[in-house]
Amino acid sequence: MSLKKVSLIVVFFVVSMFTIHSVSASQRFADVPSSNAAYEEINYLVDRGVIKGYEENGVTKYKPNNPVTRGQAAKMVIESTNNKPLVVSQSSFTDVKVGTELSGYVESVVKLGFIAEKSKGVFSPNTPLTRNEMAKALSIAFNLNAEKYANLSIPFTDVSVNNSYYKYIAAIYYNGITKGSATGTTFNPTESVTRAQFASFVARASEEKFRLELPVQGVTVPNEAEKIGQVVSTTDGLNVRTSVSVADNSNIIGQINKGDTLPLFEVLNGWYKVSYNGRYAYISATYSKEVGSEPETPEETPEVEEPEIGEPEVEEPVVETPGATNTIGIATVNSLHIRAAANASSKSLGVINRGTEVNVYSTEGKWAKISYKGIEGYTSKKYLRLVNVTGSAVKGRIIVLDPGHGGKDPGASSSGAVEKKIVLEVAKLVQQKLEAAGAIVHMTRVSDTFPTLDDRVKFSESKNAEIFVSIHVNSATNTSAKGTETYYSVSSNDNEKEDYRLASAINSQIVKNADMNDRKVKRADYYVIRNQLIPSVLVELGFVSNAEDRAKLVNSKYVEIFADSIYKGILEYYTK
Repeated sequence: MSLKKVSLIVVFFVVSMFTIHSVSASQRFADVPSSNAAYEEINYLVDRGVIKGYEENGVTKYKPNNPVTRGQAAKMVIESTNNKPLVVSQSSFTDVKVGTELSGYVESVVKLGFIAEKSKGVFSPNTPLTRNEMAKALSIAFNLNAEKYANLSIPFTDVSVNNSYYKYIAAIYYNGITKGSATGTTFNPTESVTRAQFASFVARASEEKFRLELPVQGVTVPNEAEKIGQVVSTTDGLNVRTSVSVADNSNIIGQINKGDTLPLFEVLNGWYKVSYNGRYAYISATYSKEVGSEPETPEETPEVEEPEIGEPEVEEPVVETPGATNTIGIATVNSLHIRAAANASSKSLGVINRGTEVNVYSTEGKWAKISYKGIEGYTSKKYLRLVNVTGSAVKGRIIVLDPGHGGKDPGASSSGAVEKKIVLEVAKLVQQKLEAAGAIVHMTRVSDTFPTLDDRVKFSESKNAEIFVSIHVNSATNTSAKGTETYYSVSSNDNEKEDYRLASAINSQIVKNADMNDRKVKRADYYVIRNQLIPSVLVELGFVSNAEDRAKLVNSKYVEIFADSIYKGILEYYTK
């Protein structure tokens, strides 16, 4: 046999060795195909040296559906947080042998407080980790500051506020690490965590790009500086609820008695939005009143969504009506107070309802100086749509543009097209157009930086923004998905009609001008829009994963069209 033939046989044999029992080079584990929901997260942790698989009969497996044990979780958490296993001369646990690899990780994870021992001197390394334990481990290990979330509402009906793990579950929920069960209404706190699930949780905690962007509806911590007054109970045993519903008692979180007062944040249709034990809550306006106002009777409670224009609550002061103004304000909520001074605790001179027009003479910070039917005073600027009578519709308007992602977070990408670059380019063009028309525009980022979601919300508040527009591009596993969609928040917010008005205007302009598939205006609680009271929307220009949309997203001609469409949508919003 010739040397050439021998060489060919050897090559064939070697290649065969690697093809009979192996999977593709990109698929490290035979039981974790690319279609597995945790595929990317598992490979990310493998690359970091956090996890390994099992060798069985020449095949490497991960066993994604097996429960992750407390011992395995100990190693994964220590490795992913760049901590070191402890070396001890005597084991602290009767069920963990000193000198083993497991010993070092268990000693370390307990000392750091990530996972507690099961009982005195017992760790139970082979016992499955529960979802309760997972929440605590990740909250502490990744410094999520669980106390910050202790008073926030979460949508999980099987997690009581008295659950000792409540704050940890809230922390991983609000940080985009979990959304609970498939329905989003339960957390299953005592169930075990699978190896695939735990890999996803750890990857999300470790790397921003893996975090969930669409958590279920939540609330923010009340900011006392935002209160508009106080309310007092006019009866004993008044229920304090987490939502404006009396259909059942599951939303009752406490009671107050006659004379008890609470900070007031919003006046709704028959309800007051208040702060109670560090969280937003609601009480009936029938059995309470604003401090300094006359009590209301059930007959006086509005029965329809948009009652007639309210009359002043007190005798009208005699004031000289100022001259003509170039700006009118259209009330966006009911029962909006006209205050004697630019602060929430000053005397109420009267109330106006949604759709009422007032003359606006100046704005400062969060307040607008106005006049209405001979009354001159101040109202919260958050609840007025300011419309210029003449000239540019956006002159003087304070607008925050939010180019999504940035820095370490590239966002969606495909075939070289990267979300963070596309949206920044579009946002800068929108800024130029708005500023040329006289608007005051602030950008949450102007270069390749990464402000957190909370940074973006706080930035908007610090600028006393009047509207907030977050700009993104979409992506989907199904490459046929394409088109433009625009979101506004599900969360309780009196400005939701304004959210919808702004979202509809922008979405229709993009669909029409860029010839995009219309995926409509939708409601979802993205963090940056649900945590603001001003009109706020999130625009998904198109799908970077779709060839047709992607061609437009990277084309300078269409980038200009996208920007011009957002600009025109904002102009439309500010047109009476």
